[in-house]
Amino acid sequence: MPITFTPEQLDRAVRLLAHLPGKAQQAMARAMNRALEGARTTAAKAIRGEYRVSAADVKKTMTLRWATPARLDAEVKSVAPRVPLFAFGPRPSEPGTGGPGRPTLRVGVKRAGGRKPLKGAFVVRLGQKLHLASRKGAKRFPLEVHFGPAVPQMLHAESVTRQVEAVAQQRLDARLEHELGRALEQADR
Repeated sequence: MPITFTPEQLDRAVRLLAHLPGKAQQAMARAMNRALEGARTTAAKAIRGEYRVSAADVKKTMTLRWATPARLDAEVKSVAPRVPLFAFGPRPSEPGTGGPGRPTLRVGVKRAGGRKPLKGAFVVRLGQKLHLASRKGAKRFPLEVHFGPAVPQMLHAESVTRQVEAVAQQRLDARLEHELGRALEQADR
């Protein structure tokens, strides 16, 4: 999700700091980087508001590409595989629950709508982690492990993208004004 300046913002910064070489680009890079940090935080909160996933799980998938005075663009990027369905808080969540003859396992990926039954699934420990799985055949193996969406998919949901873009633009406007004022104040000293 890229963060960029509008032509009006670029023109204003260049006009105000035309008498100070390099200061316009420095002020814009600083403003953009602060907006970038805010975009990451807002993205984690927006995803948390929409999906049953922890903010820490979201943030660890995100990388930031910082703006520099020479390259005035910044980006929040998320790269991650699909999230195991167990991370979305199934009920019950102890190993050995669910499956035939036991209460049906319920899981909800999105916060709205509650948890829905996942028939035939059960909680199993594979390695060090718990997973939701179901049998592919009548025998003990093979198991099919269930996954939810990946964090990048959650980040690109329309409601999340709208929130992040709005907050990033608002913060970019405010921080640019602050950084321009700071540069002019330092020049007057």
